[in-house]
This record gives sequence, C-alpha cells and structure tokens, in this order.
Amino acid sequence: MPLWPKVRKANIPEIDRDIFERFGETVIGLVLSGGLTPRAAELVRVYQEIPKQQYARDWLTECRDSHMRHEWRIEVVEWGVFIFVVLGVIVDFRLLFRCP
Repeated sequence: MPLWPKVRKANIPEIDRDIFERFGETVIGLVLSGGLTPRAAELVRVYQEIPKQQYARDWLTECRDSHMRHEWRIEVVEWGVFIFVVLGVIVDFRLLFRCP
C-alpha cells in the first residue's frame, strides 16, 4: 500500500452529489442493491436511471477511498506515537543507569 492512499474522485454533477450526501452511504447502497422502489422522489430517480446509478456507485467508491485514507492516516499517527514512546523509554533507561 502506498504511503498515502489515493482517493478516486468521481466526476459527479453537484445536484446528484447533494442527493447522495443528504441520504448517506447506507441509503444509497440500499437503493442500488435493493429490489424495492424507494419512496423519496430523488431516490426513485437514482433507482431507475442508469447514469444516476453509475454516479451513485462512483460516489460510494469515493467515500470508501476517503474512509480508507482516513484510517491509514490514523494508523500512521499511532505508529509514530508508538515509536516515540519506545524511544522515550529507551532514553529514560539509559539516563537512569548512567547517573550514579
């Protein structure tokens, strides 16, 4: 995995992006995978129109990439803190045994 994972930005019209962000990842995922027609008019269009389905899939991919990048950053910070703590303990022990 690269040092900073790349987020695949989707070329989505702002109107559709607003709909996706308003309803969230879970609802959009259910609309794409479910067999029932949703009640909200905006979601019915996402459910029925092929281009909007592609935009929704691309948006979900973008969200997942963004979450993965966020998790990767947290992991890098955790490892950095761990390394500094270990170095601090080593320095403390060296100073402890060096003094009479």
